[in-house]
Amino acid sequence: MLAGPPRLVSLVTIVLLICLAWWYLRLVREPSTPGLKLDTSPPPKIPSRKGAPDFGIPLRFTEGTPKPAGSNYTHVLVVPKTKKEDIRWMEREIPDTPLMIYEVDNPDAENKIPKNKGREAMVYLTYIIDHYDKLPDTVLFMHAHRHAWHNNQLMGLDTSQMIKRLNHDRVARQGYMNIRCHHEPGCPDWIHMDRPGGDFDFFHKPEEIYWRRNIWEEIHPGAPLPPSISGICCAQFAVSRERIRQVPMERFVHYRKWLLETTMDDQFSGRIFEYIWHYIFTAHEIYCPAENTCYCDGYGICFGGRQKFADYFAKQAERNKQFEELNAYTKQEDKAKEEGKTFEFNEVQQARMQELQSNISNMDKEMEQLRGEALKRGEDPKNRAEETESWDSSHIWDYAPKGD
Repeated sequence: MLAGPPRLVSLVTIVLLICLAWWYLRLVREPSTPGLKLDTSPPPKIPSRKGAPDFGIPLRFTEGTPKPAGSNYTHVLVVPKTKKEDIRWMEREIPDTPLMIYEVDNPDAENKIPKNKGREAMVYLTYIIDHYDKLPDTVLFMHAHRHAWHNNQLMGLDTSQMIKRLNHDRVARQGYMNIRCHHEPGCPDWIHMDRPGGDFDFFHKPEEIYWRRNIWEEIHPGAPLPPSISGICCAQFAVSRERIRQVPMERFVHYRKWLLETTMDDQFSGRIFEYIWHYIFTAHEIYCPAENTCYCDGYGICFGGRQKFADYFAKQAERNKQFEELNAYTKQEDKAKEEGKTFEFNEVQQARMQELQSNISNMDKEMEQLRGEALKRGEDPKNRAEETESWDSSHIWDYAPKGD
């Protein structure tokens, strides 16, 4: 026989548990401090830019896969120009390169842009937006002039040589490649958005005064503020089709919208983009590939390593220094002739001039030989592989110093 009424005990227990739960919830939800009320209203919504993509979501790019050896790459050269710029050299020097020309100051041009604003950035963005779904393997974005100081020195500052020698495998593999190899200007430490006014370099970096925090946040809403933006100048680069399509279309539309709406002077709104093309296509705020690798893997000019590359340009710097000294003598003589004066160099000056002429001639011959050897070395895929970036560490120790 059971002892006691089990149903009654169970009911009392349930009631006690309910009372304890009610007391606990009241204690937790209501403060004990007299007069203090908790705000139970929903949190305010953070306003967002209408239509702007969320740049707080980082893009993740992976290395591309080049085509099999010997394959051809479809490509196009996108060029902004004005009416007065002559680009007939392109038809003559690079006849096999398809051209997409944007004549920015011609309202009747075949290829149109929304507005002539933002320099080459407006053209580049417009091409991407209009051709996003029908791109060739490689898209080259370049200026209209054939020769420019910011082209590569070892190719005579000649745009046509850079286009002809460009290694499309490198573009396919890396996704993005600045076609200039030399770091200065732009690398390795360039734009800082937190610099005080007195520290600005108005001569070498005039665009830095416009690169303020609010500009970054307008262009990249939601993205963290980078400590520095560093990338090789000067808005000439190649991008693979796959890399362009890995960037959502809405971002390109947003970039162009900013260009159209900004009140910043046209000259500087374009230069703002000059230092973020590498960020757009690599997601790296700082992107400064090794110069010797760029030349070797990018164009087949291989000196055999960073030090030999540096030695060549150190010799060139010394040659240029001596040339400037020799040129000063020439200017001195020319000035005297303009003034109608009789002028003769003394024996010491004449001896120095002859020494400088001999030194310069010898260095020119030596550098020409080194350059020829670098071109020859670059014809061998094995040599190019030796100066190509690699994420693989399996053979790193092959290069370590060997003990006796």
